[in-house]
Amino acid sequence: MEERTVLLIGKTGNGKSAISNVISGTNDFEEGEFTVSQTKDHLRKEYIVEGVKYIIVDTIGIGDTKLTTQQVLFKIADACYTVRSGLNQVLFCVSGRFTPEEMMCYQILTTVIFNPEIVKNTTIIRTRFPKFRNSEACQADINSMASETSQMASIVMGCNKIIHVNNQTEEEDPGLISRKDSRIRLLTHLFTCRDLYLPKELTDINGRIKDYMTKAENFEAKIAELTKIIEQTNQTNKDLLEKLNTDIAVYKKSLDDVKIQVSEITGGVLREKSPGVWEFICKSFRKCSVQ
Repeated sequence: MEERTVLLIGKTGNGKSAISNVISGTNDFEEGEFTVSQTKDHLRKEYIVEGVKYIIVDTIGIGDTKLTTQQVLFKIADACYTVRSGLNQVLFCVSGRFTPEEMMCYQILTTVIFNPEIVKNTTIIRTRFPKFRNSEACQADINSMASETSQMASIVMGCNKIIHVNNQTEEEDPGLISRKDSRIRLLTHLFTCRDLYLPKELTDINGRIKDYMTKAENFEAKIAELTKIIEQTNQTNKDLLEKLNTDIAVYKKSLDDVKIQVSEITGGVLREKSPGVWEFICKSFRKCSVQ
């Protein structure tokens, strides 16, 4: 069976989760009405559509200032680890003019996680565009984006494709006609994205964090297992419940320690490869132990 691994990135509030739902034809990804990110952790879901397996990785929204620097660094690493075998396409979701947060996101892609070649495997998804069926309006919007800055022009001219969609909710469009039309556009394009992209940079960062991420997965599995046992344990068995809760606390502490180690590694890569991005992240998110 053919597979397409798709990584969605973009600023909080730009409709990443909505695009994930449009592609999958589900409501598995929580869509938020406000500017607070509904995606606190990356979500990885698999769907089979017309004989093709789509692996959708929806990352945290850039700009969610309720997260600490440490949390952001771990989630960047977590997304890298999730696509460690490579990906077919990055969907860069924007809803208008590119903001400083979105340019930072682009720099993370081109200088830290991947390399400048990733732009060829990047599709810009222009969300919330009512005239998405009007080719002249779409081209005018592309020209407007390209005229913003020279860097923006290079992204627009160098990317794989720019797709305009209108990801309206059921309340806004009871028949969800715009979503259905947008889904056809997205799936038709993604079906053609057969090439797997696995750059040295992605392999390198995963080589640094692999052992720690494996430990994190093991700790998370143990916590989930013990939590399930607690749910099935008679509440009168206080001794067993106390032991289970103590064990969970130990695993949670170990998990937190591993996340700090992964965050420090990721922060080191950022400082080394892109000091400007590192400075931006430190200013944008709440302070934590990773400095």
